Amino acid sequence: MWKSIFTALIAGLVVQESALGQPVSSADVNIVSVTGAVSAKDFTCTVVINNQNDDDAQDAKVIVLMPLQVKGVHGHVSGGPGHCWVPPPQGASLYEEYAICELGALPQGALGTPNQVLRTITVTSDPSTAGANYPPSCGAFIYSAVGDIDKTNNYKAWK
Repeated sequence: MWKSIFTALIAGLVVQESALGQPVSSADVNIVSVTGAVSAKDFTCTVVINNQNDDDAQDAKVIVLMPLQVKGVHGHVSGGPGHCWVPPPQGASLYEEYAICELGALPQGALGTPNQVLRTITVTSDPSTAGANYPPSCGAFIYSAVGDIDKTNNYKAWK
């Protein structure tokens, strides 16, 4: 009897140890900067993103929030693969509030290192019709399917 209990205990410890010793993937996708530019013909929000931790981020996405009351939103990704799309307008106003940019895999490449990885997302719209009481602003949020060790750097805004 003791032999079977001892064998079960050892087997349990082996299984527990192997479960605890499994590698954990973790990324640190982050917004490096967000800048806006206003002109008479359009508004442009430029977002620079990065992944600073040990592992590549998978299925990375950035949501770029645009100013109030804009239309004609479109975006593109430079510095690597990715594409942006704009969800259909909601409600009677037909304003477009944001763009979603899908980056796929985002390799690790910490800022300031030789293998630094940066991608730039540029989203442009018609000028805001919200009026002077609502100055144009924009913001961006990044996330991925891989665990993120520092979520404090996943959102940044301009103005």
